[in-house]
Amino acid sequence: MPVRRIFLSTILLGLSSEIAWAQGADTDQTGTANSGFTILNNATDVTHWGLGGGVSIGESPYKGYGSKVEPFPLVYFDDKWVHLLGTTIDLKIGNWDGVSVALRGRFNFGDGYKQSDAPILNGMEDRNGAFWYGPALAWRSAFGTFSGDYLLGGNKGERAGVDYSKTFEMGTFSITPHVGVEWLSGKYVDYYYGVRPSEARPGRAAYTGRASWNTSLGTRVDYNLTRHQRLLLDVGVSHFGGGITDSPLVGKRYVPDIRIGYTYQFK
Repeated sequence: MPVRRIFLSTILLGLSSEIAWAQGADTDQTGTANSGFTILNNATDVTHWGLGGGVSIGESPYKGYGSKVEPFPLVYFDDKWVHLLGTTIDLKIGNWDGVSVALRGRFNFGDGYKQSDAPILNGMEDRNGAFWYGPALAWRSAFGTFSGDYLLGGNKGERAGVDYSKTFEMGTFSITPHVGVEWLSGKYVDYYYGVRPSEARPGRAAYTGRASWNTSLGTRVDYNLTRHQRLLLDVGVSHFGGGITDSPLVGKRYVPDIRIGYTYQFK
């Protein structure tokens, strides 16, 4: 079984990969266009939904593992109350002067590993993915979009991130540079990158993870094939902080990633 990479939260925005794909599919991620609480808003409920998929080409931070290709689905739904893309769902609370607020839930299938995934992991207990939940917000202006979230994952710790992106339209193309910063709690790093005393082996010393700051930088290119069809390409690189790279399991400080996707918006 190949290593299941730990993704930073934003298609290399540092928050979650799904958020950037959502921006490509629809600019309203966490709120409505009308100001105020969603529950008090009398705006017409308009529904948008679509389907698609893609592939991710990247590397694992764990030692002894190279590049791999992973398919992923793109299921998209948006109305007055909910925004869904992939494994991320936002329940919209409201929008005030371009600042939208939501309650976010996300399941990260890519987090964790099995000991059979790589030689360095032999003898390690399996680490599993988690359901993350917490508040999220986004501020959209003529200067770009700032967004952030703070998510809890039960016994797997906490994570919080902010990102900035700016879209430049060029006919049927659009280009969106993006940069992000994510904080991962010590409990998170220890769960996914730590080595318990019972797991220590020659060449793999015990390690207690500590909080880490990760950064990401990339550019997304969207191409509108038709009114309903879109191709997406995102190229970026993530930088892992010292709390992660000091782990004896980790062999890379920088991890590149490429994602290619297709979406069809039915409505």
